[in-house]
Amino acid sequence: MLEEAKRAYEEIFEVIEKHGDLCVFNVVNLKREAECHIFGLELKEKYGLNFKEKIYSIDYICFGEYMHIARWGEKYNRTISWSDDDTQPNDEVLLSVSFPTGPYIFGKDYPREFFLKFFSELQKYNPKYKDSTNYTLYYTLDNAKDIFNNLDKILDKYYKINKEDCIRRKIIKLEKELEELRGKEEK
Repeated sequence: MLEEAKRAYEEIFEVIEKHGDLCVFNVVNLKREAECHIFGLELKEKYGLNFKEKIYSIDYICFGEYMHIARWGEKYNRTISWSDDDTQPNDEVLLSVSFPTGPYIFGKDYPREFFLKFFSELQKYNPKYKDSTNYTLYYTLDNAKDIFNNLDKILDKYYKINKEDCIRRKIIKLEKELEELRGKEEK
């Protein structure tokens, strides 16, 4: 479908250019929409990303709360804040998987150890760049398919595990508080 769409848009724009004097369309907007459509098809067909959203940009696209595809590099004013190895993308299209609130996604008690297990699993999908300080991983489009298509399942798995772990953490906290109260009582 990607190649078919490219050919169709080429034909459409040839006709529009041929009859430009009679055309009342905003050709710039039409070309931008066509470019977005083709980019969306490319993400699906060439890179295997499964999504239903319509693509409205080729520069920055949100896929839910935690995933974005964007053009990275200085020319886009988009760089990695705290790259683990100080490397920076140079004119690259990358999938970023980011958890700016870190462990808070699993509870107000900030379960850091639990979150780091989750974050470690995401790193097994081989991101090209890492910003561990801001809990963000960056994947090339060639390597984005598995993490893109499986992130929701991974999150669901950890949310389920977290329900049990949350109870365990609360028990530990309450036992500690009880121990402190008993210590005060004995004084």
